[in-house]
Amino acid sequence: MCQLKAFIILKMRVNASLIRRALVAAAVLEVLGALCIASSHPHATPQGARSTEQSDVADCSNLLPYSPDATHIWNRVHRRLLERHDALGKAWGCDEVDPLLWLESKHVLVGAAYTETVRLLDEFVSAHAERLIHDPLRRAIFQRDLWAVFDWLAQRTDDHPRQRAQLEHRLARLIKAVALSTEEIATLPDNYAQIRDSTTADGLPLPGTSTGWLLIGREDGTPVAPMHSFAFPRSLFLVYLKLPLAGSEPAAYLQAMRDYSRERPETDDCTSHACNPPQFPVGSTLALVRRALLISTKGQPTISPITESVQLRRYLGIPPHFTIDYNGAMQQVAEFQFTRRSLAQGRIELRRVGEDEPDFPVFDTQGIDFFEDRSIQGGSRTLCGCHGCHQGVGAISFTSYSRVHFEHKVFFILMRATTEAQEASVATMYLQGRDSWKLLQRRRG
Repeated sequence: MCQLKAFIILKMRVNASLIRRALVAAAVLEVLGALCIASSHPHATPQGARSTEQSDVADCSNLLPYSPDATHIWNRVHRRLLERHDALGKAWGCDEVDPLLWLESKHVLVGAAYTETVRLLDEFVSAHAERLIHDPLRRAIFQRDLWAVFDWLAQRTDDHPRQRAQLEHRLARLIKAVALSTEEIATLPDNYAQIRDSTTADGLPLPGTSTGWLLIGREDGTPVAPMHSFAFPRSLFLVYLKLPLAGSEPAAYLQAMRDYSRERPETDDCTSHACNPPQFPVGSTLALVRRALLISTKGQPTISPITESVQLRRYLGIPPHFTIDYNGAMQQVAEFQFTRRSLAQGRIELRRVGEDEPDFPVFDTQGIDFFEDRSIQGGSRTLCGCHGCHQGVGAISFTSYSRVHFEHKVFFILMRATTEAQEASVATMYLQGRDSWKLLQRRRG
């Protein structure tokens, strides 16, 4: 989750006279951040809060994604690499989209955990355990999780370099051993199909092909959600915009965005005065759809039909002046995440994240391990992260387009209508330029 205090102070630089108000806002948001953490602690659910139903969140003590046999080596590798335990002994991480691993994590790098991990991975290789499961879906999910752990190991070279290299070599072998052909990847189940083009019970539309959604990319051919792609280069990110029926046509609004990006001179500094990009109407919805890349038997990154998450933001209010959305009242947010609960039966689904569901964020953090730093009590509410990073008024909070709060040279990106095929090409090229991908190719041999 964004570091809200620094983020809001930076945001308020759009008008120097508001700095004093920014400091007050930062203090308020720090309190709100603490409330997010407190409300998510297993023993600190606020009175009246709508709790996540037990069935919505996987119980790590009972989740067996690869076989009903808890001792099956695929289940054991899954637990060894992904499960983390808090101070109370509760297991987390077995069904997260991304491993609960941070830059400073020592998980599987030290002591008995390292020794056991090496032994288990060697057992997998020597027994040719890739032959035990032939189901393409289970092989696909197993590979994406191994790849995620490999990328975490590859983030650093100055901390336990020998242990990292040893684990990287072994994970690379497993990633190769369970790989699917390009044809098998293409025929994996589309877990988004059942909710595509639908509307949630509380009125949030989900992107599709027949409901007025516009798929948007960057004119320069770089990832449309750069911060997400930087953190998770193994995924394709798709950004969709839907305007309300009473609003302007999406194509006309996109052209207005493009005109503003072109006409705004580089010397027009948004950090010294307010910016006024073309505004979309109240009721507009933005969606970020994340799809998994897999590595084929030929060693090539390949876009899969597996949707890892869908994040939605609908604008309930867009005031004409700059303000801070202290309580998230201007935006309605929701998120769907894939779950492994039915994986052993050959299915993968998307579940809606509970409004007060606890989480340990791995995106845009300071790199501190929540499970190794015992001074940290609990995580944060999953949906708090959306509000933290996408504050501001309307288009200013659309960070694929507005870089006012992140860059001081180009404030508004030149956007274009795009296709999934074009964005898949962008994602693949971006991945192949990353050092972690190049290291994986060397480790594969």
